[in-house]
Amino acid sequence: MLPIPEIVRPIAKKMIAIPGRFIPYSAQKPVLSIAINEAFREPLRHGELDFLEGSKVRIKVTDLCLDWLILVGSHRFSPIDRKLDADVCISGESLDFMLLASRQADPDALFFQRRIRIEGDTELGLGVKNTMDSMDWDDLPAPLRTFLQAISGVIEKLNKWQNT
Repeated sequence: MLPIPEIVRPIAKKMIAIPGRFIPYSAQKPVLSIAINEAFREPLRHGELDFLEGSKVRIKVTDLCLDWLILVGSHRFSPIDRKLDADVCISGESLDFMLLASRQADPDALFFQRRIRIEGDTELGLGVKNTMDSMDWDDLPAPLRTFLQAISGVIEKLNKWQNT
């Protein structure tokens, strides 16, 4: 692979942050709702996330400037106004979330290394982490699995370019 010119790295980093910076949250919410409800369809259906009912979970993908607040209702996740306070906040960079979601990294290692952080009600946050850890990769819809694998590869390459 040819070396990436130094000028491209910061531009690439800013390019992947475009959705979070320029797509209004009101436009992100319907897509987020579909994606998160599909991703967690099986745990929701089996009551594995009942402990979260009524909780507000903030997810921040820091390098992409994404900040989502999700209300966990009866068998459904609903994105809500970001100005509200969260019960728990789970934050990290896109690569770490993609590694977690695509099962390419040990979830405990990501949390213990503070690459993915839990703030607020840590018991709720650990419950979410444990649920994600116990999910069967094959329960995710095939298009979502393919997307996660593809995007994690792209983000991983961008991070390698940035760190060289």
